[in-house]
Amino acid sequence: MGRRSQFCWEFQVAARLAMSPRTLQRRLRDEGTSWREELESLRRRRVDRLLRETTLSVDSIAARVGFTDSRALRRAIHRWYGHGPAAIRASGPS
Repeated sequence: MGRRSQFCWEFQVAARLAMSPRTLQRRLRDEGTSWREELESLRRRRVDRLLRETTLSVDSIAARVGFTDSRALRRAIHRWYGHGPAAIRASGPS
């Protein structure tokens, strides 16, 4: 997901919370997090669940979770877990 797309989601979430994107950023910072960190956490949880509980391909999971392609997803999985998606899937449901 590109910066422009992230901003669009951030703007929509802020609007639903009846605040400006800048106020949302400030409130997240006050809580010790950021929009990017929250998005990363959400993606990680979704990827983990989809790998463990479905037989969807890595390409399909990448598209569903908002990665540009399966390569970007594989890099993220390596960053999060230190190994590839096959190891996550082999470990079974959490």
